[in-house]
Amino acid sequence: MSNPPIPPNVAEIAAPMLLGALWNWTLYGVLVVQFYVYSYNFPGDRTLVKLLVYSVFLVETLQTALTGADLYYWFVSGFGNMDHLAAPYESPFDVPIIGAIVALIVEFFFVYRIWVLSRRSSWFLCLLICLLSIVAAGAAFYGGIYTHVRKKFASGRMLKVLALTWVSGNASADILIAGSLLVYLGRRRREGCGQFSEHALSKVVRLIIETNVLTTTVGIVTLLTVAVFPDKPWFTCPTAVLGKLYSNTLLVSLNNRISIREGRGAVVRSPPLTFALTTNSQPEPGSKIEFEKPSATLVAGSSEDCTGRGTSRTIDICVTRDQVVV
Repeated sequence: MSNPPIPPNVAEIAAPMLLGALWNWTLYGVLVVQFYVYSYNFPGDRTLVKLLVYSVFLVETLQTALTGADLYYWFVSGFGNMDHLAAPYESPFDVPIIGAIVALIVEFFFVYRIWVLSRRSSWFLCLLICLLSIVAAGAAFYGGIYTHVRKKFASGRMLKVLALTWVSGNASADILIAGSLLVYLGRRRREGCGQFSEHALSKVVRLIIETNVLTTTVGIVTLLTVAVFPDKPWFTCPTAVLGKLYSNTLLVSLNNRISIREGRGAVVRSPPLTFALTTNSQPEPGSKIEFEKPSATLVAGSSEDCTGRGTSRTIDICVTRDQVVV
């Protein structure tokens, strides 16, 4: 049986899939960096928070691998075969289903923040956001299963209903999350919390605006592509990156504590260093200088302390997190 001929508008079919996967991989690289920064700087976080971060990272790693399998099926093993290009392969699982799982986890995380900031008084708002997130995830799950069963991309009215429910539900939840956090953080600022809290609140407010505007904008773009071009697969490009945007939003919000901690003059963990120490004493080989707590600051004495009292010498020492080895 011969393959179907390649249509003249093949670029409209292949380009959104290819570009969506490439942007997905790019954001996975950003996520890897964010995950490393979190793991290095916050090893003492609560077990539940670390479990949340590691779970999201593992799920996104699986999603990235499945996206690679999709690209291989569409553009390598099925090169020039329109039957391959029209088939969803594993994309119903790695785009709507896994993306909905990640979005649901991240939105629940921010709902918890709203609950805490409101001093447990905004139960109705938190319930509304949870319902919107669950409805959006349900539509994404149904759309993924429906597409997998049909063995081809959904189209027509079913596509509109499912995609609009999925993306509009997430966008509505994001808007409510951003607005609620800004309101409650603004109340904390008006209450007066000191110089450090003012600095921290300004950074958090800016971060909320930047991250939520990004996810909401991609959601609106997806809504427009579905509403205006329901019979074209252009929506596959923005939906391919939605999950990565949510996971990066989670890690960025957690890693933002580094800049807040620097703002109040706290010591930030850093890799091992090597520097020179000037001394008059003759150290024994292999001797160690123990510190109860590592310090990021080296205070130098005046030059008068060492002049006229023997010959000074320079010794290279390596600073680790727990001790200084001479």
